[in-house]
Amino acid sequence: MKRRTFLQKAAVSCGIFAGSALSALAVPESVEAFGSAGGIDIEEALCLLESGKEKNTIPEIRPEILNNPRAVFLIETHVDVPRDNRGFFTAAQEELQQIGKDSVNRIFVKGTHKGGATLIKPNFTTVPDSVLSPVVGINTSPDFIAGFIHGLREIGNTNSIVSERGGNARIHRKTGIYSVFDKYDINLIETSYRRFSHYSKNELNWCKVPHPVVWKNIPISRPIGDSDTIFINMAKLKAHNLGLTTLCIKNLQGAPATGYGHYCNTWAGLQHLAEKSYEINFRRDFVKDYQPRVEAAFLKHRAEGYKHWDYEGYYPIYETRGGWETFKKIKDDPDTVSDFMNGIENLMWDEQWCQRAIDSAEAMKPTLNIIEGVIGRDGCGFEIGTDQLCNVILVSRSMLEIDAVGSYIMGHDPRELIYTRIAKERGLGENDPKKIDIYRLTKNSVEPVKNLEEIKRYRLGVNMHTRRKDTGKRLFW
Repeated sequence: MKRRTFLQKAAVSCGIFAGSALSALAVPESVEAFGSAGGIDIEEALCLLESGKEKNTIPEIRPEILNNPRAVFLIETHVDVPRDNRGFFTAAQEELQQIGKDSVNRIFVKGTHKGGATLIKPNFTTVPDSVLSPVVGINTSPDFIAGFIHGLREIGNTNSIVSERGGNARIHRKTGIYSVFDKYDINLIETSYRRFSHYSKNELNWCKVPHPVVWKNIPISRPIGDSDTIFINMAKLKAHNLGLTTLCIKNLQGAPATGYGHYCNTWAGLQHLAEKSYEINFRRDFVKDYQPRVEAAFLKHRAEGYKHWDYEGYYPIYETRGGWETFKKIKDDPDTVSDFMNGIENLMWDEQWCQRAIDSAEAMKPTLNIIEGVIGRDGCGFEIGTDQLCNVILVSRSMLEIDAVGSYIMGHDPRELIYTRIAKERGLGENDPKKIDIYRLTKNSVEPVKNLEEIKRYRLGVNMHTRRKDTGKRLFW
C-alpha cells in the first residue's frame, strides 16, 4: 500500500486511538505502521494529535505574561562549562534540558480545560558537516526543547509535538536531534516536502496578509493555524547572513510550505524560481507589482539613511543599466534577466527579505514567542561563526518587541536594525528597548528591569550576505 493511501485510511480510523495518551502510541505496532525515517509527515502528526486531545490539559500562560502582550520577559541561566576541543559547549546538554523544564514553570500554569495540542516550532536549519554538534548555536537546542516538553507534560500538557521545514531528516539526524527526541518520545514533523504539489489539502492552513507588499496568501503546515493548537515560536539567539539577527520574526520562515517558505529568493528571480522550481500559483498568491513596491521602499529607506544600506553598492550599477524602465521590459525572460543582473544578484535583497518577513509576521500569530539564548552564535548562521554562552531565555507575546530586546542583547541597536525598523514602520510594535517593558522571570517573582544597563550584552555580529566565505569582519547595527 502506498504511504499516502495508508495515511488517508489511517486518518479515517484515528478514532481507534482516542483512549490512548500520546506517549502510549510509541509502541512497536504504531512505529511500524507509520514507518518513517526519523520524523513523521504532517498527516501522521495530525492523526496522532487528534488521538491525544481527549486526555490533554491545555496549559495557561502566566497572567503577568498574558496580560502584558508587548512586554518582554527574561529568564537568566547560569551555564558555565568549558568548550570541547571543537569549540562547542557539549557538556551543557543536561543543563539545557533542566533549563527547558524549569522555564515551563516560569511561563505557564496548569490549565483547567481539556483538549487541543501544543506545537513547538524551533529554528532547525541546514548545519554543514564541519560544525555538526548537538549543541551548536545554529539550532534551537534540542535538549532545551526536550526539557520544555517534559515540563509541559508534568502540568498535564501531554499532546505536544515539534514541527520544522528547515533542514531535512538527514541533517536532523546528524545533529543529534533524533537522539534527544527519541529518548523522550517526542515526535518531529518533517514538513520539507520536495514540491508544493506534494502537500495534501488537509496538511495546510491558509492565512491572508492584511497589508501585503510581496505576497498575499500563505500556506502554512498544520497544526500551525488550527484553532485548538497552541503555537510556540521557539527561535535561537544567533546572527544570519541575510536575516541579520535571526530571531522570532525570521523563525516564521519555517512555517510555510515548500515553494512559499523560501524568503531568500532574489528580487529579480523570485517569480521564475517559484513557478518553475516549486510549481506554485504565483499570480494568485503574490502581489502583482511586488518588484516596484520593493524598489520604492528601498529608495525610501535609502533616503532615510539606513545603516549598511546597499552594502555592495549594486543600486547605482542597476541605474546605469537602465533601472526599472529597462528591467520591466525584460522581467519575464529569465535568460535576459540573468544577463541584466550579472554581478548585481543581491540587488535590494535586504529590502525584499524584510518586507516579505513582515508580511508573514502580519499573517501568522504565534500564541507565544521564546528565544533560546543559553548558547548564542555570531557569523552567518551556518558554518562561519562562533558559539558564545549568553545564558538568557526571552519570552513575549510580541515578535517585534522580543526581537528588539534579543537584538539589543546581541550587541545591536534595534532602532537601526533593518527588519525591526521596517516592522515598526509597518505597525507591528516598538523597536526601541528603552520604550519596551522588560521583566525578569525568577523562580518566585516577576521583577521589572529598571535600567537597560542592568542587562548583560554580547557581541554577536553578522557576516553579511555570504555563508561560505568569511568577510573577515562582523557588522553591527
